Amino acid sequence: MRSVLHIDMNACYASIECLYDPSIRNLPVAVGGDVEARHGIILAKNQIAKRYGVKTGEALWQAKQKCPELHIVPPHFDRYLRFSRMAREIYADYTDLVEPFGLDEVWCDVTGTQKLRERGMEALANEIRERVKFELGITVSVGASWNKIFAKLGSDYRKPDAVTVIDRANYRDIVWPLPAEELLFVGRSTRVRLAALGIHTIGDLARTEERVLKLRLGKMGELLHAYANGLDNSPVLREGEYPPAK
Repeated sequence: MRSVLHIDMNACYASIECLYDPSIRNLPVAVGGDVEARHGIILAKNQIAKRYGVKTGEALWQAKQKCPELHIVPPHFDRYLRFSRMAREIYADYTDLVEPFGLDEVWCDVTGTQKLRERGMEALANEIRERVKFELGITVSVGASWNKIFAKLGSDYRKPDAVTVIDRANYRDIVWPLPAEELLFVGRSTRVRLAALGIHTIGDLARTEERVLKLRLGKMGELLHAYANGLDNSPVLREGEYPPAK
């Protein structure tokens, strides 16, 4: 059985900005556009801003209405790229199978590695989490599972600075109660179509007959049914690699 980690840098942009300016660390912070011109959107926010209801993707003026004390800083993508590279150097100490998913997320396939045999999956995930915090000064959440889809759900399950293991014994308790839209590739349009079928959770999706989903959603219905049941065999690819042609 495979051992896959999904590692997500918590509030990546905002966390890095707080490292560069420690005076704002305990304030509600967001990374966004030009405040004076009243345009632009929230690209990222820290946990304090999140508690005020500030959301990624909303207009800066809307965020300011929710949190008048919100400290907005402009993005510095050179910094984020630097930290992304440094984090991947840490992950490379554990496996050469590291697949980026944006700047701040990766999948790592640690199946059969010596460190996995020595430590076990949860301890290995915690070791990586602690190294990133100690060496880079930012936190990550790690999901560990036997496939990429559930590993990503695990990294989202508890934030920040946490490890969640989703295995064959507990996935029905952890994954199935989650809203269907938390499953990878379930966007707004698909969520609406699933809701019309009475499908609101990942468990609902898993228990729906595959032929019904295929009839309503085509190949995507088959794919989502497989994902909800943990039937994801997609490989973890190195950066620049492409999946084999079918």
